[in-house]
Amino acid sequence: MHRPRTRQLLALLILGAALVSLVAADRPAAAQEPAPLIVSVEVEKNEYISRDVILDTVKDLLRVGTTFTDQKAADARAAVLEMGYFAEVTISQEAVAQGVNVIITVVERQRVEKISFVGNTVYDDATLLGIMRTKVGNIVDSDVIRRDRGRIEQLYADKGYLAEIPQAGVDVRGTLTIVIDERRIESFQIEGLKTTKEWIVRRMIHTKPGTLFQQSLVTQDLQRIFNLQIFQNVKTDVRPGQVDTTAVIVVIQVDEKKTGVASIAAAYSDLDRFVLMASVAENNFRGRAERISLDLEAFGRTSYDIRFFEPFLDNKDTSLDVSIYNTERRRRFVGGGIPVADDKFEERRMGGSLRLSRPVAPTQRFAIGLRSEEITSSFLHATRNIGQSGGVGPMSAVRPAQGGFYPPPGSFGPSGPGEAPGDIVVSAPLHPGGRVNSTTLQYTWDTRDIQTDPKRGNFRDLSVEIAGGLFGGASNYNLYSVEQRRYIPMRGGKDVLALRLMIGASTGGLPLFDSFSVGGATSLRGYEQDRFRGEKMVLGNVEYRYRMNDSLRLVGFVDAGDAFGGVFPTTVPGFNIPAKDQQFSIHVGFGVGLRADTPLGPIRIDYGIGSDGSEVHFGFGNSF
Repeated sequence: MHRPRTRQLLALLILGAALVSLVAADRPAAAQEPAPLIVSVEVEKNEYISRDVILDTVKDLLRVGTTFTDQKAADARAAVLEMGYFAEVTISQEAVAQGVNVIITVVERQRVEKISFVGNTVYDDATLLGIMRTKVGNIVDSDVIRRDRGRIEQLYADKGYLAEIPQAGVDVRGTLTIVIDERRIESFQIEGLKTTKEWIVRRMIHTKPGTLFQQSLVTQDLQRIFNLQIFQNVKTDVRPGQVDTTAVIVVIQVDEKKTGVASIAAAYSDLDRFVLMASVAENNFRGRAERISLDLEAFGRTSYDIRFFEPFLDNKDTSLDVSIYNTERRRRFVGGGIPVADDKFEERRMGGSLRLSRPVAPTQRFAIGLRSEEITSSFLHATRNIGQSGGVGPMSAVRPAQGGFYPPPGSFGPSGPGEAPGDIVVSAPLHPGGRVNSTTLQYTWDTRDIQTDPKRGNFRDLSVEIAGGLFGGASNYNLYSVEQRRYIPMRGGKDVLALRLMIGASTGGLPLFDSFSVGGATSLRGYEQDRFRGEKMVLGNVEYRYRMNDSLRLVGFVDAGDAFGGVFPTTVPGFNIPAKDQQFSIHVGFGVGLRADTPLGPIRIDYGIGSDGSEVHFGFGNSF
C-alpha cells in the first residue's frame, strides 16, 4: 500500500539531483587565489657568511616584486646548501599587506677555531701550518683535512723520516687536533752474516736506538758497512717494533762476498822480460774485516810485499796499516834533458811503513805515518859531454852553470904533445839512493757514498811528509800536497762526472826518486809513466763515466798537468840532473776507456793521446 509513494519520493530525489548538477554546470568556476608577491628577502642566523653573499646566490629565484611559490622556495634552499657553508637551510614566509616577506634561516657548518699538533719534534707548528689547506676560520671539511694529513706525512717522507697521523679531528669547541707519530728506532737487527763478527757491522752503525728514523742517516750507516769491502750487497728492511708498536726495527741484510783471493800470473815486457807474479790475500781475516796480503814477483824482477790492515785497533775506530817490503821496479828514464847510456833503470826499495788513522768527525780523519826504507842507487848512468880533452883539470873543476856545465865545450885549449883530442864524458848514476826516514801527517775529509766507486760526494786530502832531520836518513826534505775530488751524479744518477785537482810542492834536498811524477795510468794518460818529474806538481783530471749496464761503463777523460822545477843531485859532485820542465808547462792528454766488473775485481783500460803520441793504460778500479 505504501510502495507507490516510495517510488514517487525516489523519483523526486533523482530529479532534484539532476537539476542541481545542471545548474552547477551552467555556473562559472570559482576564481583561485593568486600567488603572493615577494616584498622582501631576509637572512637569519648567519655569523661568518655575509648576508649579501647569500642573497646574491638567490637573487634570480627570490626577486622582490615577483611571485613567491613553493617551487622557488625549494630551488632557493638547494642553491644556498650548494654553497657548502651550511648544515641546514630553511625558507619561510611572513604575510604582510602587500604580499610576503621571505626569510632564509641558515645553520652554518662548524668552523675551525684552533689547530693543535701533538707529537711533532722534527717540524714546528708554523712549518706544518704552512703546508696545510685548512686554516683557522675555515669550515670543517673532512676531505680537506684528509688531504692535509697526506701532505704532512709526505713532508716527513721527503726528508727521509717515517711518520703517521693516526688521528685528526675537530672537537665541539672547534679545535682541530692532529696527532703525529714520529717513528723512532727501537733496535737494529743484522741478518745474513756467515763469517763476519756481528760487532764489526755494529761498529759501522752510528745511528743509535731511540733516535728518530731518518733515511739519510741509515743510508750513511749502510755506506760505512759497504765500505768495509767485505759485502757485495747491503740493504735494509723496516719492521714494526716489538716493545713499542709506534717504533720500528731496522733490519740490515748483508750478503758476504768471497774475500779470500789467490792468484798466479805471468807477464812479459821489454823492460822486465818474463815475470812470474803470485798473490794471496784475505780481506776479512778472522771475520774482523782485517786485511792481510802477500805479493811475490820472480825472474824478470824480484819483489815481495807483506801488508796487514786492522780497521779497529781500539774503541775509537783507530786503524793500523803496516807494510814490510822489498820491491823492485824497472822503468825508463824519460826526459831530464840529458843523454843516458841505457834508458832502463832499476828502483829497489827495502823497508817498511806504519800508519795510524783515527776519525775526528763523522767524515774526517787524522793520520800519522812512519816510513823507513833503503833505496838502492840506480845502475842507470846519465852521461854529459863537457868538452874536448886537453888541459882538463881534476873532476872537481867540473861545476854546474846556468843551462849546463862550464867551462863550455872547446874552452880547455889545445891538446898537449902525445894527447889525442876527443870528447870528455862524465857519467853518474841517475840517483844516489840511500836511506829515507820520514813521518807523514795527513788530514782527510771524505763524504763519498762508496769509496771504491763513488756516485756522489767529495774527497779532500792535506798532507805533509817530513824526511830526514830528527828522523835521520840520507835525505832531508819536505813534501806538501793537496788533493780535491768531486763526484757529481748525472743522468738521474746513472752516470758520474768525476773531477780531481792535485797540487804539490817541496822544500829541501828532494832526491829524484821521491820527486813528484806526472804521466801514466793514474795521473796524465796518453804519456809514459813518470814522463815529467819535478819539485812541484799541478794535475787536473776530468772523467765522464757513462754506465752502459750493471757491469760495464764507458769513460771519456781529459787530463792536464805537469811536474816541474828542480835540479837533482847524483853521486858525482856538481853533476846534477835538471827536471825536464823548469817552469810549469801544461801537458794535455785525452781519450776513452772501459771499466768492467769481473770476478777478479774492476778492471780499467784507457786509451790516451798526448803530445808524445798515444798510450794504452791498464789497471784495477777507477783512476781516482
